[in-house]
Amino acid sequence: MRVLICAGRFYADIHTVTRVLDLYVQSQTVSVIIHGGHQSLGGIIERWARGANVHVVRYPANWSLHGKHAEIRRNLFMFEDSRPDVVLAFSGGEDTAECVALAYRKGIKVIDIGEYLNE
Repeated sequence: MRVLICAGRFYADIHTVTRVLDLYVQSQTVSVIIHGGHQSLGGIIERWARGANVHVVRYPANWSLHGKHAEIRRNLFMFEDSRPDVVLAFSGGEDTAECVALAYRKGIKVIDIGEYLNE
């Protein structure tokens, strides 16, 4: 299973992210973790993936090339290129909402972590 993780730019609850990933792999076989190069969580996600023997695909936004549109362009490319099976959506702002909307439009299952945690 290819799992895309999205979260707000300032989301930094590493305990929740690792706990959710630990729980998720108990019920699903995860082969790839996909993320957008999140400044706070990217390293944590990748360390978790290495420990779980899961491949990682990172899609950082290209701010110098795309300016204020970098995140939306990255998100569009990330979905097309990585073909996730499911999106784990942690708390976030407009860009996280856009990832969730993209997933729904493409028929990709979304698990809203904030909903489960009553955030």
